[in-house]
Amino acid sequence: MKISHLFFILGIALFTACKDDDGTDPGSNVLSYDNGNVSGPLLDAGEHELAVRFPASLLSEHVGKKLTEVQVFVGNLPQTCLIKIYGEGSANTPGPKLYEGNVTNALTTLEWNNFQIAPGIEITGEVLWIGVYVEHAQQQQSIGCDSGPRQNDGDWLFSGSDLSWKTYLERTNEAVNWNIRGVVE
Repeated sequence: MKISHLFFILGIALFTACKDDDGTDPGSNVLSYDNGNVSGPLLDAGEHELAVRFPASLLSEHVGKKLTEVQVFVGNLPQTCLIKIYGEGSANTPGPKLYEGNVTNALTTLEWNNFQIAPGIEITGEVLWIGVYVEHAQQQQSIGCDSGPRQNDGDWLFSGSDLSWKTYLERTNEAVNWNIRGVVE
């Protein structure tokens, strides 16, 4: 066997063995679209809400459980940060707000942040949106994203500049998923 083949095989083995080393493997009780943090969207100064939408088909195995925690990767510290959870709305707009919590003073930058949702939101089988509202005084990256491939409903973005929900792909032609996860128990 040539030495170059040996290095190639060794390289593949090391790459596949280390792919979950960041400790962010979501597990079966976590709702998520992302593949771990890689970067974050550069958002203009102003108000934004980044959200992930979970359709009934993805929630069916969790009916009767509760959404008890939201996990978010935070890059740069926003001026304001709120966790928001919505019920079923349309295919591109959240429904009624089920929960809102100000987590601005609890953020730790450059890592995953875990926020308890008390007393929990019951999973009924209807669509659920998990959002993170941020305010920026200047252009910055505050909430993380992966490098794709983009999953449907993994990149919703509400912008205060046009007051509409669109996917990040629609807004920028970039295919990513937000680092926003929900824990169900």
